[in-house]
Amino acid sequence: MKNALSTLWLLLVAALLAASCQEEETVTDLPGVSQSTWTTGVTIAADETSAEYTFQAAGPWIASSQQSWCKVTTKGQAGASTLTLTFEPNPSREERTTLISIAFTDGYKGDSFVVTQEGNLDAEEPVEEGLMMNHYFDEFLSAYYLWNAEYRAMERDLNTPYVDDSNNFFTQSLLQLGRTTGANNLDYKNGHLYSYVTRTPSTRTAETRAAGEEIDHSRYGLEKTMIDSYGISGLTLVEFSDAWGIGIRSVYPGSPAEQAGLKRGDMIITVDDQYMDTQTAATTFAMELWYPSSASTARLLLIDGTEVSLTATRLYPTPVLAHDVFEVGGARIGYLNYSDFDAAYDNDLLLALRDLKAEGVDELILDLRYNGGGHVMSANLLTSIIAGSQADGQPFAYYRYNDERMADVEGTTKETGMEYDAQVDRFKEEFYYSDQTAADDADYGNIDFSREGLNLERLYVLTTGSTASASELVINSLRGIGIDVRTVGETSNGKNVGMEGGNFKLDGYMYDLYPITFQSYNADNYSIPATGVEPDIAAEDWNPSFGYLPFGPDEPMIAAAIENITGTTTRTVATKAAARPAKRMQQADVLRAARQHPQGMIVLRDKVNEN
Repeated sequence: MKNALSTLWLLLVAALLAASCQEEETVTDLPGVSQSTWTTGVTIAADETSAEYTFQAAGPWIASSQQSWCKVTTKGQAGASTLTLTFEPNPSREERTTLISIAFTDGYKGDSFVVTQEGNLDAEEPVEEGLMMNHYFDEFLSAYYLWNAEYRAMERDLNTPYVDDSNNFFTQSLLQLGRTTGANNLDYKNGHLYSYVTRTPSTRTAETRAAGEEIDHSRYGLEKTMIDSYGISGLTLVEFSDAWGIGIRSVYPGSPAEQAGLKRGDMIITVDDQYMDTQTAATTFAMELWYPSSASTARLLLIDGTEVSLTATRLYPTPVLAHDVFEVGGARIGYLNYSDFDAAYDNDLLLALRDLKAEGVDELILDLRYNGGGHVMSANLLTSIIAGSQADGQPFAYYRYNDERMADVEGTTKETGMEYDAQVDRFKEEFYYSDQTAADDADYGNIDFSREGLNLERLYVLTTGSTASASELVINSLRGIGIDVRTVGETSNGKNVGMEGGNFKLDGYMYDLYPITFQSYNADNYSIPATGVEPDIAAEDWNPSFGYLPFGPDEPMIAAAIENITGTTTRTVATKAAARPAKRMQQADVLRAARQHPQGMIVLRDKVNEN
């Protein structure tokens, strides 16, 4: 969770700094901080553990740190106040910095200062650790990166320290390759990489899977992992004409949020009785709602006047957010909202699909509007059941690897377990529907796909710019075998490349690296364009007048799919909009818990056969 928090802050820091420039127009010139004991720039030693600062606060305040190695504890609301910073020792010879921000909720001007932690010049072991880690990264990229020849041809600095997940040898080398040569143009897009690496303490533990679950992916190192949560799975920062708020995009089923009646479309205007006058304040509160400590509480005021109290609990963040059946015009239309292809939750996915089959659905709306991808095995499971007998013996996907791996047919076949198809010069993975294909995968061999199949000839998929990778693979794979897949909503991301993940433990840390290693194609040897999948039926996810509507027949994207299926208009948006506040809302940032689930198009390596 600590790494996820650090990653999300790094993604948002540009927006926060930009927002701070705008605050001068809406925040009074009266300073909220006086008699502070810090300076504009604070420098601490590499092994310093804490520092305490005092000041006088003109009103209620909150504080935050940009980096996870510096934690903030506050005391006092107005008047005499204390800010305590707790530091992790710096394991690197390189100095590092974080921005400490103080914001006020009643209009006073905030303050900020930079903390610089000196590098640890005596840290011989961490420097050696960095060198060892970089050699592993270098070997993996040299062998498996899709553009490995161009990677090996560039100059690489193996002495680059691992500062954090966005600043290390792995990411800096691939960013440099994109900036200088553009060779990895399907990975390095718009100045950002799809490839990524994470570092977490190797002491992390997973929860045991529930008794009776059919699918066990522990041989891949996958287990469900509990988190502390209020149950809010998606948030949006919302700018009104005179204030900020937090829009709820989705909640986890059975969570404290759902039990308290919170749902998609609810708008939070205060947290613990504090309003959000700036984007910085709204972001800080959003982070607190995402990453509560165990048993922490929050009091929320919604824009309609409803008051809600939440207490955090331990829960499994299932990606199966909802499944239902809508009966419209004589049709039984199944609905499945699936937010991530996380194979640790394949049992949840299987049970939802079984429920839909038991309900005798005629059509299916698959909601992938926020699904950034994940494990390919989950995509194969989902598409095999949707297509049913139509998938029997058919190619689920073709894969193109780097030139060296494509030339070594025997070695790549042994390594990936995939058959080489000389007619298309690609390696082939079949749908799981085939008895033999399912049997080849020990995790799915006990599932009788002939009984599970929905046998749908048509599928509606809801998409936005956040629909990527394994989600687009589902669309492409089903179209490749003749399924009529109609996309509804907005243009998808356009990520037609995927990863084979690698990981290793080193001196107390687990490193998970996900470089782009292949491009995917369907049975027609067609790859999703890098510009994304254009919607067959245009519909909006967010409306500037009323924000989001709950998932159901009235929601614009779902309604557009139902209308295409039945020719019947189901939405009552005008009525819903009239009941909403008259203020015009603007969607500022869609926030998402960073890498709580896997992202991309990931083919896992069997850990039983490694090392």
